[in-house]
Amino acid sequence: MDRSNWRNVSGLAAVALVVSLVGIGSLSAQEDHGSSPAPLTGLDYEEIKALYARYNQGSDFRDTELFLSAFAEDAVMTRGGRDIVGMDALRADRAERYQGKIGDVGRRHINGSYLITPTEDGATGRTYYLLLDVTTRQPTMLSSGYYEDDFVRTSDGWRIQHRTLLSYETVQ
Repeated sequence: MDRSNWRNVSGLAAVALVVSLVGIGSLSAQEDHGSSPAPLTGLDYEEIKALYARYNQGSDFRDTELFLSAFAEDAVMTRGGRDIVGMDALRADRAERYQGKIGDVGRRHINGSYLITPTEDGATGRTYYLLLDVTTRQPTMLSSGYYEDDFVRTSDGWRIQHRTLLSYETVQ
């Protein structure tokens, strides 16, 4: 190898070393200052996705306890610009919506495109939903939208701390 090639290789090696050291220093600084939330595990993701299922099936089968099991005790649900705050208010909302009826309401919530991100306080999530009426020969879409959620880890596992429901009604 001639001298000019050797200098080029040496120069590139020096640049690579500096870039590596700067990168390691940046990672170390982030760890030292706690600027990155702890990553979620696969189990965390599955437990959070199970909250969507408990919420949906609790609603679809008018099962208040299953529905409420998705929420933290002091949770807030924002729907139609109105905040429903705390377990007692969520329970009262379900009583009003179910009007004493129990069992299959003939509707199905379908979720997809989960986006779950760790935060310093737990996690945030957003997922799309479709709401179908399955009592008709061809299921009818009633609405679609998405949930924006803040999740918190409690002594009972992950729970919804704040849910904002954004809905696009297709049938009244």
